[in-house]
Amino acid sequence: MIQGERPILITGSKGMLGNDLCSALKEAGANWIGVDLPEVDISDPSSIANVVKVEEPELIINTAAMTDVDGCESDHEKAYRANALGALNVARAASISKAFVVHLSTDYVFDGTKTSPYREDDPVNPLGIYGKTKAEGEKMLLSEAPDNSLIIRTQWLYGLHGKNFVESILNACKERDVLKVVDDQHGRPTFTEDLVKAILKLAKLRPTGVYHVANSGETTWHGFASAIVEIEGLCHIKVETLSTAELNRPAPRPLNSVLDLEKFQALTKSALPDWKDALTAYLKTRKLLKG
Repeated sequence: MIQGERPILITGSKGMLGNDLCSALKEAGANWIGVDLPEVDISDPSSIANVVKVEEPELIINTAAMTDVDGCESDHEKAYRANALGALNVARAASISKAFVVHLSTDYVFDGTKTSPYREDDPVNPLGIYGKTKAEGEKMLLSEAPDNSLIIRTQWLYGLHGKNFVESILNACKERDVLKVVDDQHGRPTFTEDLVKAILKLAKLRPTGVYHVANSGETTWHGFASAIVEIEGLCHIKVETLSTAELNRPAPRPLNSVLDLEKFQALTKSALPDWKDALTAYLKTRKLLKG
């Protein structure tokens, strides 16, 4: 765990990932501060700068973002302010206290046409506004603070403190016996609790540049949904396949966004659990919390 006299600042602390980060830091007895809307807005340079001036963090972990992929398509300006300018504002604010920045990014910076997992140095070519604004945020951050920042790309997140695919599937199972789920998008489902451990491990090592972090193994959204139904013992639920074209969502999605994890594994000499084992752990914890 990271320990220091100056605090760790978590932006987006009310979000699914930010919430778990704050819980982990609290449990470890770390010196930390969590900030989020409406009190602190990373799209406003003075808002984030003021917090840094007062708190003087040694590390900023930026989880704040506009992650509504379809919503980004209908509000380009809001997405750009949050995902692109937000990253730049955090980098500039960090320079006030010479804080190291860990910035969370996404597999959606890739177009999904590659047939093998995406490496950190593969060219980005985002399809939609969400991916484009996140890619621009990466570029701005690396340009502003190349020697004092780390970008962690991850994918297909789910956790105990926010809306996510697992909860959507479980809710759908209460309403109908037949589900139709996309089977031509490939990725790595990632449990936020596992991701938090990896983030803190990397933050302690402080490498610069870009690292891909996700649970091990890969599947499709259909495979993910089928595993949820199987683990929960919902034998009466039938999970049918659907294509991305048939789903017809506002924002385009990459068909293969599996992230290559070798760089992270080589540095840390560790790997996150297999996605199905992580899902089993999530569902077990969820059941305990809900009673």
